[in-house]
Amino acid sequence: MEKQIVVKQSRKEAIVAKIKREILLQQYVPGDALPREEALSKRYASSRAVIREALGALKAQGYLESRRGKNGGTFVRDVIESCAMGDLFGDLILMGQMKIDDLLTARLLIEPEAARLAAMKASPMDLQKLADLNDMAVSQKATLRRVRHNAKFHIQLGQLSGNPFYDVSIRSFMSFTIMFTEMLGDSTPYVHDDDAHHNILEALQSRNPQLVFERMYVHVSGLKAAMVSQEKLLRDVNLR
Repeated sequence: MEKQIVVKQSRKEAIVAKIKREILLQQYVPGDALPREEALSKRYASSRAVIREALGALKAQGYLESRRGKNGGTFVRDVIESCAMGDLFGDLILMGQMKIDDLLTARLLIEPEAARLAAMKASPMDLQKLADLNDMAVSQKATLRRVRHNAKFHIQLGQLSGNPFYDVSIRSFMSFTIMFTEMLGDSTPYVHDDDAHHNILEALQSRNPQLVFERMYVHVSGLKAAMVSQEKLLRDVNLR
């Protein structure tokens, strides 16, 4: 009879698991502040150094965030809004374990369908918000600012789809897109077709889900081709 190997949790891992469980059980909800390190240290009978490590791990996983200032501290994040998965995509691509083509192929499967669902569910107020986001993006002169505002348009569509998986996925794609632009900096060619969002918005306003799907598919296909062509440059910049 084989012996079972029991892997004992470290003190840090045990505290991470306990706090994560409290978040998952909604004993803490997004926006809540966690007690200070000293209070957590007493609660979990651990040193402040171990508490700090545990909180750092939960921040890296996207469950917590630090805020500075008079009312600063450690706060619970909305996991859906976390950039953790987008950061992971970036790491995998830079490590050579995933290609931009792989990521954008997945995006091509998800985002047109999310946009189609959004066309069926969006209210007039939702459509106005999308129009405002598009106007704001077009008005930006700096590439990174424009990319950030364009990302908000895509994220809003993901939310309007009503599907949490699509929402999280699109947020992650946008997180990677912003990281991609930040890393390339001045080397980044502007790959976004600014007319595309206007065309998608027109299809949304006409309440034509199939047309919205098709226009988003064309849009993401164009982005895929442009970003894949820059993958070598991204790796070269990272090695400098």
